[in-house]
Amino acid sequence: MTSTINKTSTDEAELEQRALWRRQVTTLPGLRGGKRAWFALVVELVEQIGTSEAPIAMDAHPDIPSAIFDLSASTGGAAPNKDASTWNEYSKFLKAIGLVATPKAQLVLTPTGQAFRSQPTRTGLGLSLAQHFRLLVESLAFFATEPATVDQLATHLETRYSTTWRTLGGVRDRTDWLDALSLIEAIGGRKWRITADGKSLLAQSTLVSPKATTTQEKDARPIFEAPKEIQTLLQELSTGVRTHESRSTYNIWVPSPATNPNKVENLRTIVNAAIDPIGRQELLDFIADRFGLRRSSVYSMMPFLRASGLLHEIGNGIYEATTPAKAWVSSNDDVNFIRILHANMRFVGEMIQFIGAGTTRAEMYAESAKYGLNTDKSRWIASFLEDTGLAETPRYGSLRATASGAALVAELPVDAHPQVVTQDTPPEDASTPTTLQTRPLFTEELLTLSHTPLALNLGSGKAFENAICDAFRAVGFRASTISGAGDTDIVVRWRDAAGSETVAIVEAKSRSNGHVAHTDISDVALETHKTRNQASFIAVVGPAFSGETIRNMASKRGWALIDAQRLGTVIEAAKELGLSPATTALLFKVPNGLDELDDEIRMRRRKLSVISFVLSKFVEEATDAGEAISARDISRDGRSGALQPTIDEVIEALSTITRSATAAIRVVEEHKDQKFSTYALANAWSAARQLRALADAIEASLPSTRP
Repeated sequence: MTSTINKTSTDEAELEQRALWRRQVTTLPGLRGGKRAWFALVVELVEQIGTSEAPIAMDAHPDIPSAIFDLSASTGGAAPNKDASTWNEYSKFLKAIGLVATPKAQLVLTPTGQAFRSQPTRTGLGLSLAQHFRLLVESLAFFATEPATVDQLATHLETRYSTTWRTLGGVRDRTDWLDALSLIEAIGGRKWRITADGKSLLAQSTLVSPKATTTQEKDARPIFEAPKEIQTLLQELSTGVRTHESRSTYNIWVPSPATNPNKVENLRTIVNAAIDPIGRQELLDFIADRFGLRRSSVYSMMPFLRASGLLHEIGNGIYEATTPAKAWVSSNDDVNFIRILHANMRFVGEMIQFIGAGTTRAEMYAESAKYGLNTDKSRWIASFLEDTGLAETPRYGSLRATASGAALVAELPVDAHPQVVTQDTPPEDASTPTTLQTRPLFTEELLTLSHTPLALNLGSGKAFENAICDAFRAVGFRASTISGAGDTDIVVRWRDAAGSETVAIVEAKSRSNGHVAHTDISDVALETHKTRNQASFIAVVGPAFSGETIRNMASKRGWALIDAQRLGTVIEAAKELGLSPATTALLFKVPNGLDELDDEIRMRRRKLSVISFVLSKFVEEATDAGEAISARDISRDGRSGALQPTIDEVIEALSTITRSATAAIRVVEEHKDQKFSTYALANAWSAARQLRALADAIEASLPSTRP
């Protein structure tokens, strides 16, 4: 009996450790100021949040006493940066360790943060870090055995926990925090030992064993019952309320940096950031900063987060985790993520069922095509299953379900007779206005054809060239395919702001391996093609570009390297927003053209969002008191939301409405200072229909082969 009890308690301890490991992150957001100042800085920030009676402006800089930043210099630490960051930057760290939350885009202390504020101790901050930061306590435990160096700690963590850090940066992050909180102390010879405070924190913490971090298993681990919110999703499929064909086949993309490659863990981090409503801008910034991404990459990820059922938009530019996604995070069980994914996307449970006792990846990819998936999407789903321990790779090029995977698929409603869906419409991003026309998915087509040189039984790369040509034509360029030996693939023409014709040549590189290398491009040929076509710009479009050699060559010669997915998202945005060819042509500019174009797209979307916000305020006022309101009133109301429009933005939106949609609002009282002019809702529906009728009349006069 005693051995049974011991085994049960051991299993429970391992499950607890596994759950803790999944909740923790590998890398915390940085905290500027020098490690000797960190504790005092966190105390000061928490105190300011706790005592603030008015909402904190996230782009403002807190007033940090200079004495706090002087701590590093006075104690011999790293040279401190005395410039305070914005509240937005500090909030990323404070949220990551559970001290603050941002309901309604406002900083508030969590219960943990309130407890820390009432008793701000180094041990208390250490416990918060330990709950959210991997291998911090485990590093502290190593120093408890005997004094050791940072190099010895790195070897220990690599041996026991299979860390794959290429540098000592990850280990130093942990020792810096342990040192900053006085949990370890230097004893000379580059060695550190645990302190009395360190021993106290260690006694209060849960150590995660290496066994609890592995996903390999011989026997099925328990498959716990799904939360009711997720059960409801699955019941809709099993009872026929929703068809299997309604599930998405949209593109999948999730951050997976080398320092933290577990994609499901990274998704949980993103969902956790949106447990409370969060502004779109703040969410995009959080993802970009946490995983070191470009904003354009994060933007391309947003449709997947919606299509997979993890996020939804609850207001104009305000996002929140869905109820099932919240249930997943609360359960600490990543099997629930797979359940959500299966309910919303095709060939998830079906993949587990198909690979069964083992099959080759090539066979699995062929099966996925029956469900409307390409190889790339199948790889993503397979990686999710491996990250959650539901599938494994017994040998190179093969895949099989684990015992847990087999147990899970037995409960899932799977599609036994798939009807192929060739293309998905991405979930609408309601933060920007949409047109009545269905938006073509250039991204999907370009990405697929960039990996399929012989698609549609045409010559090598020809289908990809045609798709690129069609994409440029769709947004007003004059484009034609040339191909053939001795010339370029595509010539693109447009008129610049001054009315002069401008020409660019585009080389299309479709590669089944998914990468274009410098050996695939002849610089002599490209320059010859440029001269022959009297072009001003050169662009190379492919699935992706590998190696620094091709990037350096392109930078030196002024070529734009554009991956297929990026081109697709730019074309879709240009069509949606009505960007002129002269503006869209920024993508040919080297080195910063794509970034400038991203800024232009963001600015256009924000202007439209401000217009929607302004009209919504008139609607609210007409419903409530029916009084006239001014730009100043609207701007003041906007301070509490995620959009936070400035008074100038509101005035510009009002000017646009009164100039372009004259029937939407009426001027009640005009003032020489536009801030104080008052307006009221008139006939906004009529104004919208008039603009739509005008657009139809313009399009009716254009050629039938309109873009």
